[in-house]
Amino acid sequence: MIPLLILGLLKEKPQSYGYELLVEMKKNYFQYFVRFTQGSFYYNIQQLEEKGLIQKVMMEEEQNEKEKNRYVLTPAGEEEFERLFKKYGNKNEPITFPFYTPMLFVDQVDSEEKEQLLTSQIQQTQEKIRLIDLALEEPNELRQNFSEMLKNSKRHHEVNLVWFQEQLEKDQ
Repeated sequence: MIPLLILGLLKEKPQSYGYELLVEMKKNYFQYFVRFTQGSFYYNIQQLEEKGLIQKVMMEEEQNEKEKNRYVLTPAGEEEFERLFKKYGNKNEPITFPFYTPMLFVDQVDSEEKEQLLTSQIQQTQEKIRLIDLALEEPNELRQNFSEMLKNSKRHHEVNLVWFQEQLEKDQ
């Protein structure tokens, strides 16, 4: 998924520095949907370049700048963007949180352990909702589609939060 994000951003903003793309991903809260680190981001940049999907371009006036690598899509990169766009755009997999699997066996643990688990999930979910609310405070800074995606994600977290609280109350 990270390659799709990089290719899409380069399609929007050709001749961007790698760092500019990373800042754009963070500024737009892409980490809510795709896990990435600075290391995984730059690894993907390297892989895309090695595959000939992007290439470096250098502007003469920038020879003294710290980061000299601006990137553009190659024709193969344009094709790969289209392929990945269709591939991920047509997927509709179930939402799976790792938490659901242990809940299958919650009757096998004592109530104190179950309570700790649910309390942890409640706190983590409340934090996710808080972070989404924080991002939504500046909706003009977000892409329109992304703002709608965040609102939808928040609704999912709110449903989970109610469910976690109901499960916790059952044992009390």
